[in-house]
Amino acid sequence: MSVMFKIKNPIFNAQALYTMVRLSMIKYFPYETTDIEPGEVLSIYLQKVQGLDFEIENEPDVRGLTFRGRSYDMYKDLEKEEKGPDHSAAWYASQVAKWHQQNLGELNTDLDRMRTWLRLNDYVKDNLPTDKFLQQEFLVIADAAAERRKSC
Repeated sequence: MSVMFKIKNPIFNAQALYTMVRLSMIKYFPYETTDIEPGEVLSIYLQKVQGLDFEIENEPDVRGLTFRGRSYDMYKDLEKEEKGPDHSAAWYASQVAKWHQQNLGELNTDLDRMRTWLRLNDYVKDNLPTDKFLQQEFLVIADAAAERRKSC
């Protein structure tokens, strides 16, 4: 019996998770980022990569998951279908605006898995980014089968 592992959150792939962790580490460099909440990591990503004015805050005992920002106000009720892997900033804002604490928990699980992979592959050491991680802006995952087809 094989066990399949897949990304838990509903909208972000491995490349986006890599970028999220990298941007949060750069923002707080040279300090460790192990205590940064997933909502803050996601806020940094939405602001830096998607260019959105969007903040996420999670206060489970007080208000729960809250959103704010100009982009949130503009796109929160947007019903937009976008097929394929590439999406607009408006799509990301509208999707995240529908999230609940469970979705943020799923993202946190994925971010933890990405951090483990980064540590095991020498991108992170002692909870700090290595030169390799600081210099490699994007995660490139090769599709070996596609590469073989191209070379034939």
